[in-house]
Amino acid sequence: MTTVPQYTVTAVRLGTMVVDRSALTFGAGAGEPVEIPTWGAAVQAGSTRMLIDTGLAEPERWNERFPCAQPPSETLPRALAELGWHPNDVDVVINSHLHFDHAGNNVALPNAQFYVSAAEWEFARNPVATQAWSYDFGWTDEAVTYMQYRFVGTDHFDVLPGIRIIATPGHTPGHQSVLVQTAEGVLCVAGDAACLVDNFRLPAPPGVVENVTSALTSLRKIASLADAVLINHDPTISSFQSAGFPRLTVPSEPSSA
Repeated sequence: MTTVPQYTVTAVRLGTMVVDRSALTFGAGAGEPVEIPTWGAAVQAGSTRMLIDTGLAEPERWNERFPCAQPPSETLPRALAELGWHPNDVDVVINSHLHFDHAGNNVALPNAQFYVSAAEWEFARNPVATQAWSYDFGWTDEAVTYMQYRFVGTDHFDVLPGIRIIATPGHTPGHQSVLVQTAEGVLCVAGDAACLVDNFRLPAPPGVVENVTSALTSLRKIASLADAVLINHDPTISSFQSAGFPRLTVPSEPSSA
């Protein structure tokens, strides 16, 4: 019998943004500024060192859209150093999607094998006009090439025993989330399938979506498969938290009344 490893997942803070609450909960909170972190998830078991999303880089580039900040302690090299890691140590990266705050540091990880959905890669090359600015940067260069990306084309794709990619479209057509077996059960690193725990409770998708119906379906899918969730912009968790992430219940169907 194969024993599925139990992984340790640590929230690594990689910058901060101030956005309108309506960007976090669809149709609600317009005019209310909210400060949100940008989390990467560092996953380790044995010799495997993995990041799920690589966070923000060059925050000044995005200040015309909304305030972004990244003190030295939240740059990728400094944040990883707190774990005893160096960027060259990261051997696997899973991108939930390729927006600037989730793939901004891809090119700083030259030894990594990257996993991104095939649908996301194609969408990123020709996004809808409302999201084009979020892809206006490079996730390849002379150090990290196209050949280091593996394009996931199926749902429930196992990267390693106990680490499974699931399709969670809605925010973008090719968005994916990651299920990780931990000592506290199955943890979903959600990316932007949710921005707040309220997205599950209401239920309501994030405000920035390509398809609302798909986004709601993805919330229910995550809650049906995972025991807890690490949301990549959750302001209620702490830097380097590695346990006690928010527990989930299956969100109800929207009322037809």
